[in-house]
Amino acid sequence: MSKRKITLGGSEALLGAAILFAFTNVLVREMSSMWGDQAQVAARFALVWVILIFFAKLSKGKKTTIPRSKMKYAIAYSILAATAILFFTLSIQNTSMANTLFTSNAAELFLAFLLGSFLLKEKITPRKLVSIGLALVGLILYADSILIGSIGIIFGLLGGATTALCNVLAKKLKGVDLGATIRMQFGLGAVFMIVLTLVFSPYDIVRTVSIEGIVVIILFALVLIVATRLVLYGFQHSDVNVATVILSSQLAFGALLGFFLYQEALSIHEIISGALILCAAIIGGIAQKPTVKDIQIHS
Repeated sequence: MSKRKITLGGSEALLGAAILFAFTNVLVREMSSMWGDQAQVAARFALVWVILIFFAKLSKGKKTTIPRSKMKYAIAYSILAATAILFFTLSIQNTSMANTLFTSNAAELFLAFLLGSFLLKEKITPRKLVSIGLALVGLILYADSILIGSIGIIFGLLGGATTALCNVLAKKLKGVDLGATIRMQFGLGAVFMIVLTLVFSPYDIVRTVSIEGIVVIILFALVLIVATRLVLYGFQHSDVNVATVILSSQLAFGALLGFFLYQEALSIHEIISGALILCAAIIGGIAQKPTVKDIQIHS
């Protein structure tokens, strides 16, 4: 009897990535006692790159590279991904987790819809409009916090806009080996963030050394590796607009983590907003074509 092959579709991959990315907000807070804001991003990226290279060396498979025709997209993706994570880190440190997630998602949804529909010429379907409409209604309910204009809110908006650009570039990288793409992302991203740290915050790199801080950064690195593979795979096998809505379910997960771990209570309209966006994520998954593609494990 042959073994049943386990497959993973774009929707499932993105939902898994959403849960992991929501958890990274907690890890950002926990890393702040040991690392400066920019330094922790550089440290995360550097450690992930080292882990990826280590496993690549141990692997007996064929060495994979990025085709020259796709290199410009891979470089741009790497720089923008590092920048987006820096914006999210700065936002999390200056406002609540819910504020960061809602404001960033607002910018990401609007920009992704414009880029997907008009730049990539993706089809606008009724279900897609419903899912995006629900998400936007949820975000409109959060408009008062967006209009506050605090530094945390501003960084959240910048993070969301940058993420939307990353998602389009991920679409351009379809067919490129995921392992090679991720190695470049974290390797080039680490160099980029180290330079930024040395230029803008050379006196805020390591604040204090602790066992807990070391454990958190290792855990963070592993979560990033898994989540990044999931989001790259998900966007390469999904419509950009719908995929963005599915990934936005991290808002609900992140808000819950903020409430239970940091007592960041949500108002009634924030709870309604999160519920609407979670519904949008579910409808977004249903809106996709039912074909399921195997996830290819690259070494």
